[in-house]
Parts: sequence; C-alpha cells; structure tokens
Amino acid sequence: MILFFIVTAAYSALLLFYRPSPSSLKDAPLTFLENFKQIKAALFSGLLFFSIFLFTSDFGFNEVNQQLYRLFALNNVSAAAILWPLQSVTHLFIHLNFPHVLTNVAGLGIAAVYERQVGSGRFLMVLLVAGLSSIPSILFYSEPIAICGISGGVFGLAAAYFTDQDGLSTKEWLYAVIICLVFLVLLSFGNSVESKANGQLQYKIDYYGHALGALGAIVYCRFKPRKLADKPWLENSD
Repeated sequence: MILFFIVTAAYSALLLFYRPSPSSLKDAPLTFLENFKQIKAALFSGLLFFSIFLFTSDFGFNEVNQQLYRLFALNNVSAAAILWPLQSVTHLFIHLNFPHVLTNVAGLGIAAVYERQVGSGRFLMVLLVAGLSSIPSILFYSEPIAICGISGGVFGLAAAYFTDQDGLSTKEWLYAVIICLVFLVLLSFGNSVESKANGQLQYKIDYYGHALGALGAIVYCRFKPRKLADKPWLENSD
C-alpha cells in the first residue's frame, strides 16, 4: 500500500506541476487548472491502472493474483473460449507485476504531450482504438499463452503523436504503415523474447500487440483526421 501511495502521488505531481512554457513571452503561464484540463485523461487513466493493479494484486502492489490473471488475461486456450469476449476487454486493464504497470503508466504520462495537442477526447479514443487493435496479436502464438496490459494502446499513442498531423501526406502515412508491417513480419520470423512458465500458460512481452496497436492508431488517425473541435480549448481562446 505504501508503494501505491508513493507512485500515485509522484505520478500526479509530475503531471500537475510540469507546465510547458508559453510559446511567447507575452503569453501568461498556464494556471494549474488550465494545465489539469490539458492532461486530465493521462492523469486519470494512469491512476485508474494503478488502482486496478492494487486490487488485482491483493493490495500487495507487487504481482497480480494468479487466479485473477487466468480469469481476466486474454488467452488462446480453446477450452476457455467462453471467456474470450470478457477477456478481450478486461486484459487491457490488468497488469502482471509492478514493473509492468509502472512502465505502461509512465508511457501514458509521457503521452500527455500528445493529449495537450489534441485534447482529452481524442487521446482516449486513440488509446481505446490502439488497445483493441492489439487484440489479434494472440493469433500469432501457437503455444498456450495469456496476454494482458495496455502497452498496445501506449504504443498507439506514441504512433499518433508523430502521425496525427493535419498536413501528413499520403506518402508519409504509407511509410508509417509499412514500418509497422515490416516490424510484424520481422517478429514473425524471430520472436526470441524471454518467457516464464505460469502453470499451463506462459506470459511474455507482446511485441506483436505493440506493433498492431501502433498500426491501428495510425490507420484511425488517417481515416478519422483531427478537427478543430478536437483541439484543446486553450488553442481556441483569444
């Protein structure tokens, strides 16, 4: 519990107290309220994932309860197919251990830079689309395995930061898509990440999910381009 309070306080403080400098010396610095409005999605989503991990780790905030992991992580075991509709959503919200959730939430905090550009609504939509786009990664594994975490969504936010631009050309968009596809092909021929036994299942770094999450975000941003209404309110003020 102590570790939970430390990391949530540190995460909140870093997002709330870091305020970008004004683009012009004539502009007034952001107030704390204005700054909060620009990073609220990254702040609350990070706190949500920390809180969920606290409960799923039996308040130890160290490692997920193995029974909950088997219930909510997305697996490819046909005998558990009845759980797949549930797991396709719940696996995005649980994490394996403290380093796993810390890394993903740190990624959400860094992605607050993207939220400042596009607003909280689009930030959350890209996170959702990228997270759901990472689900087919389970099809790349032949051995029994279970996957969990929001890392596909975090990679999607990172990809959107570079590609969710008004002036992005078709060639630049295609380059981004090709890079993700090449990444997937390379992984298909040589996925040598470490794995650890977890009963009859295994868990490992889901690089396929990372690539698919980024690809899903890129495609979404291309076919659902940003609009003026999606931009932060501060950019529209006089």
